[in-house]
Amino acid sequence: MTSDYDLIVVGGGPAGSTAATAVALRGHRVLLLERETFPRYQIGESLLPATVHGLCRILGVADEVAEAGFTLKRGGTLRWGRAPEPWQFSFAMTPRLPEPTATAFQVERSRFDEILLRNAERVGVEVREGSPVRRVLTEGERVHGVEYTDPDGTPRTAHARYVIDASGNTSRLHGKVGGSRVYSDFFRNLAVFGYYAGGQRLPEPNSGNIFCAAFDAGWLWYIPLRDDLTSVGAVISPEHYAAVQHDPRAAWQDMIKACPEVARLLTEVPVATEQPYDQVRVRKDYSYWKTSL
Repeated sequence: MTSDYDLIVVGGGPAGSTAATAVALRGHRVLLLERETFPRYQIGESLLPATVHGLCRILGVADEVAEAGFTLKRGGTLRWGRAPEPWQFSFAMTPRLPEPTATAFQVERSRFDEILLRNAERVGVEVREGSPVRRVLTEGERVHGVEYTDPDGTPRTAHARYVIDASGNTSRLHGKVGGSRVYSDFFRNLAVFGYYAGGQRLPEPNSGNIFCAAFDAGWLWYIPLRDDLTSVGAVISPEHYAAVQHDPRAAWQDMIKACPEVARLLTEVPVATEQPYDQVRVRKDYSYWKTSL
């Protein structure tokens, strides 16, 4: 079965839903294909003001995001470099971000991404979840469609004037559409991360800040998502991969212990047991660029 569109977007995360919504708002016919069914877990929880007050306003979801109850974020706090004491920045420090736009949110991505995806549906995007794309269709040097499988396993074909691959670093398509990925040697790091059921917060008015602290093997993030949920991750060089591969949870907790500034915020705080936050996860090779669009 075939269908024709102006644009096909592969991937329903923030990039895919943003692209699909922006094009649909111009009156074009858009198909968005997502392999999972929302809500689904994803990392990347600390937003910036341009997303909250810029893109979300353009997409028409700023009020919905503001009313979702996400943790308010005024800037960042860092224990970095040679200084023993943490220092911080505020988004309000620049005149380019006047109040009330000098804030952002720490978000649970399962909820935030679903807000964006459902909004895409509301503005006319044809969203199909549980529909993994198997390959792109080409004619000469141009991609003109995709083959995908719908939720009941039926193979389908869709054609479009343009195709966007927004399926992220696990994309199966990026090698088939021209150009190549170039991975950053400097940023070719490894992240191991999980969640705690609470944790201390920084003093007001910075209680919602992301806290980043350097330690010998790399640096840790500490993101207050809710009063009873904190995202904690270690970003380390690939030389530590063997320890992480052997026992990710033990390696993660050892790295937290190696950073006193973060460890003291988690004294007597249990790890999260609530799904999907009960797992310790690992990501690597997520910093790259593409040699051609």
